[in-house]
Amino acid sequence: MKINKVLTLLSCIILAGTVGEKTFAKEVVQTPEVIETSHDVTTLEDRIAKLEYNQEHPSFEFHGYGRSGLLLNANNDLKKGKVFNKNGVGRLGNESDTYIEAELVKNFYLDNGSWAKWHIMFAKGTDDYNDWNDGVALRQAYAEMGNLPIFSGAFKESVIWAGKRFYNRRDIHITDYYFTDYSGTGAGIDNIKVGEGMLDLGVIARDYNSYDTAGLIDNSSTEDGLNVVNLLARYDIGSWEIDLGAAFSSDNKNRTVDNEHGEYTKYDAADYGVQLGVFYNTPGYYWSGKGFSKIFGQVGYGLNAGDGLGTAGRGAENNLDDALSARLGTFGVYPINEKWDLFTTVVAQHNKNSKFNYNPTLLDPELDTYSVEVNGLKSTWVSAVARPVYKINENFELQFEAGYYYVTEEKDNGHKANGNLYKLTFAPTFKLNSNDFWARPEIRTFVTWAGWDNDYKKSFQPELNSYSSKNGVNVGVQAEVWF
Repeated sequence: MKINKVLTLLSCIILAGTVGEKTFAKEVVQTPEVIETSHDVTTLEDRIAKLEYNQEHPSFEFHGYGRSGLLLNANNDLKKGKVFNKNGVGRLGNESDTYIEAELVKNFYLDNGSWAKWHIMFAKGTDDYNDWNDGVALRQAYAEMGNLPIFSGAFKESVIWAGKRFYNRRDIHITDYYFTDYSGTGAGIDNIKVGEGMLDLGVIARDYNSYDTAGLIDNSSTEDGLNVVNLLARYDIGSWEIDLGAAFSSDNKNRTVDNEHGEYTKYDAADYGVQLGVFYNTPGYYWSGKGFSKIFGQVGYGLNAGDGLGTAGRGAENNLDDALSARLGTFGVYPINEKWDLFTTVVAQHNKNSKFNYNPTLLDPELDTYSVEVNGLKSTWVSAVARPVYKINENFELQFEAGYYYVTEEKDNGHKANGNLYKLTFAPTFKLNSNDFWARPEIRTFVTWAGWDNDYKKSFQPELNSYSSKNGVNVGVQAEVWF
């Protein structure tokens, strides 16, 4: 312990440059408990304590995420490959983009223990392979404060925040699927003690594009877009998490179809929504005692149905007022033994009256009467993915991934479409620590095969026409990091 203190003290003095080596050595020998400088008189213990405090409470933090690589279509002379619905069949060997996030955090601390943080995050994504790309997105810009002396009782551990931020995001890593993501701009308070659990409360607003992109919908929101305001609550108690949300929009009611000569058809799009999510963290991988797993169920109505389920109203501009959705899912990681890890997930969702499109169909040219096709009165999708990982040594592993996706949709004209998609990936991978499933960075090479039926390609992913009729092969390499 004494040796550690001396080494720490020496590092401190080298950085500060307040005294020379000989002078300091002499002072340590003569007065081991007190260091005198022209500025102050500080005990050895105080100087070490301050250094340790600074190490535990850095002034700045830097965090980030990034992925980049090459995805080539081996079926078509190694041209750029297409992604085979990564959210449905898994992301390994199935991503064509470069995406980065860079977050800076400025920390503030007071002697009374209170603290504050300012977060700012920039991000950039691109699907091309050029060496120069324009445009950077501001993903986060918010402040948070905690351990404030004015808080007591149920609010003693509370944290307040305001600004634009990621909020209550839960994802399934191997599919890159966020089943909850309430990100937006707003304010809130977290960690309110209620009974044996903790309550978070927030208000989040988001803007969406108006319907007027094709010049067919006439409403007051065409310039400002659709604004959705959300009231959100999360309660954590033991192994359980419960989300409750309500969404409101004054711009989404009484949409009208217009062919630039007059108003013809009105639709009552959703102007409010509600949602509920219940999430359970099992002890280990499905009660095995090792690893982890989560089971969840979600329901949403109106603005919170369809793509809006589990979000702050994303996709809300397309929902009808009676839209209804339900989602069930589970995922987890099981460390089978010292050599094998296994990540699995299954998710299913059913939607009713979830969307309508805004391309009107001309019924009578003489009267110029139009109708709007309701798109996807009923739809269901199911995703199942497994990723086994075999560790060769501490820097090299073999990753495998198998995925299956099924989707069916029934439209108002009685048309039904069903599709199946399958994917297999083999990815030899280099990393600094293969003993940790979550360790990054890693560089992986891969070969990916996917197969589908004609109905899937025709109705749900027509860009797969660049491959043969019912299957495709991609090859490539990708780097990924987070810190």
